[in-house]
Amino acid sequence: MALENKLRKMLHPKRWETRTNVPANTAAGSFVVSDKFDLVNDSKAFYVQSASAIYMYEADEDSCLQLPASGIAGVFAAGACGEFRALSACGGIFIQSASGGSTTAINTALNINRSVAGMRIRVVAGAGLGYDEAITRNTLGANAVLTVPVNGVAFNATTKFQIFGGSLWFFNAGTSAVGYSVYDRITNVWTSRSVTGLPTAWATDGQLVSTIGSAKQFATGNATAGGASSLTNAGKAWGVNMWANAYQLRITGGTGKGQIRGIASNTATAITVDAVWEINPDATSTYAIEGNSDYFYLFGNNAVTAYRFKVSTNVWNTLAPGAARAGAMAAGGTANWIDSAQDWDNETLVQHNQASTLYRQNGRYIVSFRGGASSNLDFLDLAAVTWISTVAYGNQAETFTTGSSSCDLNGNIFIHKESSGRVYRFDVAKNMLTSHTWNVQPQGAVLAGNKMFIMPFVDGVDELQFLYQIAHTSNILQRQMLI
Repeated sequence: MALENKLRKMLHPKRWETRTNVPANTAAGSFVVSDKFDLVNDSKAFYVQSASAIYMYEADEDSCLQLPASGIAGVFAAGACGEFRALSACGGIFIQSASGGSTTAINTALNINRSVAGMRIRVVAGAGLGYDEAITRNTLGANAVLTVPVNGVAFNATTKFQIFGGSLWFFNAGTSAVGYSVYDRITNVWTSRSVTGLPTAWATDGQLVSTIGSAKQFATGNATAGGASSLTNAGKAWGVNMWANAYQLRITGGTGKGQIRGIASNTATAITVDAVWEINPDATSTYAIEGNSDYFYLFGNNAVTAYRFKVSTNVWNTLAPGAARAGAMAAGGTANWIDSAQDWDNETLVQHNQASTLYRQNGRYIVSFRGGASSNLDFLDLAAVTWISTVAYGNQAETFTTGSSSCDLNGNIFIHKESSGRVYRFDVAKNMLTSHTWNVQPQGAVLAGNKMFIMPFVDGVDELQFLYQIAHTSNILQRQMLI
């Protein structure tokens, strides 16, 4: 039976309902992340209470399971933050190499001790390029073999693939050293990642944000030609470099299907990618433009500086924006990548503000309330690599500081103001802050760390969305269905 949310605002008051308590009280730096897009399709969130107390919340069961301790460097405190990604990150990377195979099997170098049956596998290079199916079953232990539906070409040692099994990315604070690690769900292993290029001391607050590929397709089409590192669609009139830096190009059909490349630049009709194609696209190729799945962005530490991490190279770079941020992201600062603002799915540059500095283009901006007991709002333009600071917005007055949390869905940023229970909604398309709800559940002492997340209930094509919140200095977990 199809689901339909017929609840109406005012007629049906929004209610918070208490769920099963999480296993431990929130502490300074505790945070929670989730698969808000349901790309892994198993209703999981991840509660990082400390560097050693990490839990997987299973919404279907309304209960938690402890995961291995992270062993991460640094000192867990204010400034710790994280992100969930649908792609498995075995060994800290998203793309794995096969060691051999057949038309129905992919031999791996992975030590898998659980079933991965039903998980999506995508071949992105080598033999079997373009293959996209669900795993049938696997062997357990070292050098696990994945059994898959038959392919017309045998997989071999040139095959490179991705698995949608999920990974938890964790950046840890510290007074003289910081840490960055990723937990891979299918191997049950943490892998340390580089912190070279980052500050050795990190505190106050932090936000880790990724531009998730495969979550949304911002533009699709049919190529009219292709080159060694380009794709052309002669029927387009794109703004110059509107797809640069923040996006990737995926060949979804025809010649070269399955290949993914970051977008380096674009003209009105042609896109140049950041690495040569394995197989050049041509007029049979269809494509999709998505968020660049190779990137994470780090903000906070009571500083204006932002950093970008590239998964495939394990390298951090300090962003060098054309215009610096006007003020530091301080205590209670937020950061949300906007992928679904209403009426923003445009392939031409449509002005959003009169100054022609903001455009109605999904995937282009990370929107950040500055925190520090201010109401200031800044946009990081990922395509132009520049800050658009102190953006005025409707109903601007509320300030946010230590303990404020945020999460986003469909172009709306939900913000819990400190420990007040007051939740606001910032509609990016309308550029307006409105009241959303007031949670009257008493909370403990205010703490830094993001404690809100979105969890969808999916039934076929139907979805119900829930906003969850963990209380300050408490283990109380509550949720509210979004109307």
